[in-house]
Amino acid sequence: MITRTPWIFCILFATSILFSSNLSAQKDNQDDESKNKKPLITQDEYNKLLMWIVDEKYENVLYKCIRYTEDEKTKNLPLPYIYMAQAFLGIHVSDDHDLREQYQADKNNAIKDCLKYTSKFVKKDKESEYYFEFMEFYDDLWEHATNAAETEMDNEKYTKAKSYYKYLTSIDPEDPGAWLMFASAYQLINSKKEAAETYEIARNLLIEQGGKGLREVQTDLLHYAIIYNAELLSTIDRAAALEWLALGEDLFRGDKEFEAVKRSIGG
Repeated sequence: MITRTPWIFCILFATSILFSSNLSAQKDNQDDESKNKKPLITQDEYNKLLMWIVDEKYENVLYKCIRYTEDEKTKNLPLPYIYMAQAFLGIHVSDDHDLREQYQADKNNAIKDCLKYTSKFVKKDKESEYYFEFMEFYDDLWEHATNAAETEMDNEKYTKAKSYYKYLTSIDPEDPGAWLMFASAYQLINSKKEAAETYEIARNLLIEQGGKGLREVQTDLLHYAIIYNAELLSTIDRAAALEWLALGEDLFRGDKEFEAVKRSIGG
């Protein structure tokens, strides 16, 4: 896949979260009893975090936000976690050698931290007030996380790959491709019970939704996941392999790779 250059990456961040920044100070921790109180994190503080991201001052974001996430008064506010996640993704794609080395970006530590803090953000954003304001960020995250996971799968590091897919399913529980790859990782480490349970979640999502509502990166992941699992299962459970191909038929009929796999398995 094509990796965006850092300056484009920052512009995407800015455009995706300017709206959330304008609203965040008014939304955070405001109920009927606290509307007239000063926000726990002010508009100016959120704007400063935004500008640091745009300026690629990722360490400033991390140092500031870790204080928010450790402070009893602000640790339950969701936005500091997503700002930290964006900073870690910025480090992951940065061409600053010293920064990458410090955060072990080449070992994918930065993308793992990005996933961790995005997952925490989702848990803190219980009513999904902010979730849908960060779609461009999620697309970038999905691209880089799935690339890292696929590399681990190719290298037969299935337990490591599983951790990426586990995070993706916790961030978006309605992503069938992430669940399907999560299941295949379980299958390959011979965790049969967990594999069966996870395959069932992916199966139900596809039956109920048919791939509707997926972002492009999620449809790409689903395409990869169905083909990967059809080939994986064809040698041990041909009926299951054919079932996954059938479930992907409406979405990927006519796709050259999909049709080639169907022919090879005999579907």
